[in-house]
Amino acid sequence: MILNKYIFKDIFKVQIVTLVVLLSVFLCQTIIKILGKASVGNIPIDVVSELIVYSLPSIGFILLPMSLYVGIIVSLSRMSSDSEMVVMRSSGLSGVSFMKICLILALITAIATCLNCLYFMPTANQAKNALTDSSQNNPKYLPIESGKFTDFGDYSLYIQEVNDEKGNKQLGQVFVIKTVKARAINSTEYEFLTALSGHMSKDKTGTQWVVLENGSLYKSDGVSPELEKVDFNTLSIPVPYSDEEDSKDNSLQSISSADLYKSNNLAAQIELQWRVAPVFACFIFAIMAVPLSMINPRQGKFARLGPAIILFVCYYLAILSIRNLLNSGKIPLFPGMYIVPVIFLIFVLIPLNVDKNFLKSFKKK
Repeated sequence: MILNKYIFKDIFKVQIVTLVVLLSVFLCQTIIKILGKASVGNIPIDVVSELIVYSLPSIGFILLPMSLYVGIIVSLSRMSSDSEMVVMRSSGLSGVSFMKICLILALITAIATCLNCLYFMPTANQAKNALTDSSQNNPKYLPIESGKFTDFGDYSLYIQEVNDEKGNKQLGQVFVIKTVKARAINSTEYEFLTALSGHMSKDKTGTQWVVLENGSLYKSDGVSPELEKVDFNTLSIPVPYSDEEDSKDNSLQSISSADLYKSNNLAAQIELQWRVAPVFACFIFAIMAVPLSMINPRQGKFARLGPAIILFVCYYLAILSIRNLLNSGKIPLFPGMYIVPVIFLIFVLIPLNVDKNFLKSFKKK
């Protein structure tokens, strides 16, 4: 009983450390990607921290099973190389005992993975999309700052003063330049606008407008030095809406798992299988990690780390391949992705866990 607790705690500690380290690495990549979009104005800087938080469940999709797999291999391999495994076996612990402990950890990890993939991940994706849409349609997040040029499609704005009052941006001394199609060859027309003040507004369709007040419009044909001047009291400039994120986003990722289960849509059923796949992976990796970690003390701690990595990559490549085949309609929905755990059980897990002495006796017969 004491040895069981010792093994359980040791594997669990390594799993947590592995999860924290891998999460930090993957999170840094996500942060760099989000900051890159924020630097070019695609994402408001005010929502960067929230977008990073909403990215965590998607990162945990693969890291939770991976951390269990690495935790078992590293912990048990260390015990084997330090001859602790020999002492434990002499005390009555067998390979079945190690397998039971690892399956308990796999059950705990599978429950956490199930909650993450079936609930937290779609909820976070839905909140992420809502935040992105809100930031693109909310005047508070528009990239308008004092003393900086801002591009709005064909318009280039320079605003000398911006006052943000309760989310409503009041503009002072605005300068606008617009390039117009040329009427003659090798000539370009320009429009220059100046306004003493302005503000942001939103119409019934949700379109954002920069409303300029008390200004003048100057037109130039690019050839003649003369300018055409028109004074105005109010002039509205539309703020272009970028739907780049929406076009890249898969709407199925934001749908709840319950709605996917009720749906008869093929794409929805494939997405549901994709979310369930990591849950089965927890048990597959736990059963596979135990024999891979039983090494000779002379071999070293990481003797079988290479084959373990190859098997891990092969499993997820198989899942991705089956998903692509399902999307293309080349294979039926069932068994679908569920065939991958079955294949690994028959061709990998059973051969790894069958006693070698049993195989030798079978060959003699």
